[in-house]
Amino acid sequence: GCRHMLARCALLLAASLPLANSRVPVTPLRRRTLLQVLRRLTLDAPDFRGDELSIDIGGSLAKVVLFQPSPPPEDGQRPRLCLGSPRLDAELDALLKQSGERELSMYVPQLGGNLHFFCFESKHVAAAAAFLAKRPVWQPRRQVVMRATGAGSYKHQHALGGIGVRLDLSLDVDCMLSGLNFLLHQLPRPDLFTVAMPESMTPLATPGAYRAAVEGGYAAVAHPPKDYIYVSVSTETVVLEAKSGAGGRPTFRRLGASSVGGATFWGLVRLLTACETFDEVIRLTEMEGACSTNVDMQVGDIYGKAAASSRGLGLKSEVIAASFGKVVLERRGPMFFLRYLRALLRHYEEGFWLVVLFVLTSLPGLREVSRILGVVRFAERRAASVSMCGNYAAHDVALSLLRMVSNNIGQIATLYAQQSGLRHIVFGGSFIREHPYTVATISAAVHYFSRGEVQPLFLKHDCFVGAIGAHLKGRESDAAAHEGGRIAASGAGGREGGHEQHQPREVSS
Repeated sequence: GCRHMLARCALLLAASLPLANSRVPVTPLRRRTLLQVLRRLTLDAPDFRGDELSIDIGGSLAKVVLFQPSPPPEDGQRPRLCLGSPRLDAELDALLKQSGERELSMYVPQLGGNLHFFCFESKHVAAAAAFLAKRPVWQPRRQVVMRATGAGSYKHQHALGGIGVRLDLSLDVDCMLSGLNFLLHQLPRPDLFTVAMPESMTPLATPGAYRAAVEGGYAAVAHPPKDYIYVSVSTETVVLEAKSGAGGRPTFRRLGASSVGGATFWGLVRLLTACETFDEVIRLTEMEGACSTNVDMQVGDIYGKAAASSRGLGLKSEVIAASFGKVVLERRGPMFFLRYLRALLRHYEEGFWLVVLFVLTSLPGLREVSRILGVVRFAERRAASVSMCGNYAAHDVALSLLRMVSNNIGQIATLYAQQSGLRHIVFGGSFIREHPYTVATISAAVHYFSRGEVQPLFLKHDCFVGAIGAHLKGRESDAAAHEGGRIAASGAGGREGGHEQHQPREVSS
């Protein structure tokens, strides 16, 4: 028993550690961490300028870009925050590093400084506004102008204006296109990568195998395509066509959209499990025991394992025929009392594990130890699974939902690319966020439905396209206003000078 327990702890510890070449996917800042970041930016840094922050408030996530003027970093060094206080810089840098945003910081020569990135759930915007409103009485309230885009910016514009934060709004499509063009064509290295999936990869592969395939097949793209389909997968899915225009600047055309997107996946998970955060669900899908075929019906389940390939269908037996199809085949016990008693026990067990999670995540020291040992993941899995109807595990259901949504997005994108005669698809949006299994599933879907003729590409800063565009749009507006003021000043000076030339001159007799 003791040896079995030690072996299990070792497996949990190994599962919790990242692979050698992996980067921690960006996770939203917790509410407490978000408020700490805002305090350090707005209250503890008196020289902070609001136009250094650009925000894209979507239906699920708010994405923020922080610009810091800075000289180029030394070779091999990542850009660091610089707000004038070493203690403040170290604290803020550590807060962003915990969620993976620190890895995304980059120096941009064209802008003359660093771009730092972080995100948080949009539901915390109101709490952040209320927090900023409670500043000490001895600190005068100053008007801050923040560049913003996204539908949520219009929703929270009035509340933020009441605390002295005025949003300089730009259309979300314009910001998306500006940010996309910047990431692909104006950086020293394009912000693109692709994943070469091995031919032997099947839907029956474990999440660990998918993750290893992504790590092994990861390749940066040196030359971005000139003509491509851009698919933004956030709350919903938006499809744009990009083609090179005059002067090399791309022209965009909206092809369509789909209501199946990140919010579809997240909403269904919330209905079916007890998960509270998006990244908790993603962690469920990455568990080694997760297998969507426990709930998905495969071709082999309909025709039989041997008959599936022999009937001329051209389909392997492990291809998913119907998501959640096996749930229909389940037989439930006829005894009402036993079913009621079982549901009652599962309800109390769910409450127990939710209390355990609250305790583990509330104490900082205990939280880190429990995460390393894998206790948090185990408690999350139990709390999510016991709320399920029937003998199903939450990680299987979450994995099936992720496959269902990702496969549909991949198929929709492939159809649009084939309709437009294009061979490249660039995926972005806050749904992907470089999670290995999501990237692998979408890549496999595009390769499958296009028979290998269309190449899927992914953005490293996928969910920050709109926020980057808002920052660039703001800089363009500032430059235009400055140039207009300069021209107006020079024109006024010229008129004044001309008036002096026409004045009568005094001539002495």
